[in-house]
Amino acid sequence: MTCKEAEQMVMPYINKELTDKELSAFLSHIHICQDCYEELEIYYTIYTGLAQLEEGGEDQNLHRLLEESLRMSELQLRGRKFFNIYYVLSQVLAMAALSIIMVMEILKI
Repeated sequence: MTCKEAEQMVMPYINKELTDKELSAFLSHIHICQDCYEELEIYYTIYTGLAQLEEGGEDQNLHRLLEESLRMSELQLRGRKFFNIYYVLSQVLAMAALSIIMVMEILKI
């Protein structure tokens, strides 16, 4: 992913609008590119800070909130990947079981 592509994904990341594939590429890039991380941090700070002001919320460490958001995004990605693997594996096992049952029924005849 290029820096330009990552920059275009900053607001969709903040608004939680990225697909899993986009999110994975974005997070990988953010972890290795300090410039893009800083841009994300600026936008996140502005967006979250304004949201807190509108809600009348208390001041919080916005850097910590960004780090927490990034960590949660990574955990959600891992969870969805695990679920997809589990889903495919369960489908394969179900088909194998069905095939075995069909073969056993055919052999009885």
